Amino acid sequence: MKKKAATKKPTVKKTVKRTIPRTSHSSSSNQTLLFRRIVIISACLVLFVGVTATFNRSSVRQAVDGMSVMAGLYNQTTVTLPSVPNAVSYNIYYGQTGEQSFTNAVRNIPSTIHSYTISDLKKGVSYEYRYAAVDKNGKEFLFSAIKLITDLQPM
Repeated sequence: MKKKAATKKPTVKKTVKRTIPRTSHSSSSNQTLLFRRIVIISACLVLFVGVTATFNRSSVRQAVDGMSVMAGLYNQTTVTLPSVPNAVSYNIYYGQTGEQSFTNAVRNIPSTIHSYTISDLKKGVSYEYRYAAVDKNGKEFLFSAIKLITDLQPM
């Protein structure tokens, strides 16, 4: 019988690659640096606008005048809500007179509030509204008659 020769174990060399970042800043440090840059740029922009507005007052006046023109285009009205037993809130529906359905709604007005001001009503346009009382289950259980909004006040 032949004797088996002893087998030699192969030698294995392992190579490990490590990636080392080029900078020592962490991502949170980079975020802090970015935030500081944004704050500085914003402060410079605010300063620039303030100085420009100081020396160019006519443009500031035009912007303010433009706001008062927009306010003159709309009216508002106050709707009175009654005390309804078992009501936890009210919904108000309103829209231009003659429309098939109400196009606007104000919902979940607490029952402790007995008047609500509706804003942004176009001048020269007539509006109608109705309110509904809402019970604790969220169901509307009492509807008012449709009423014409007559006492419009400028905004």
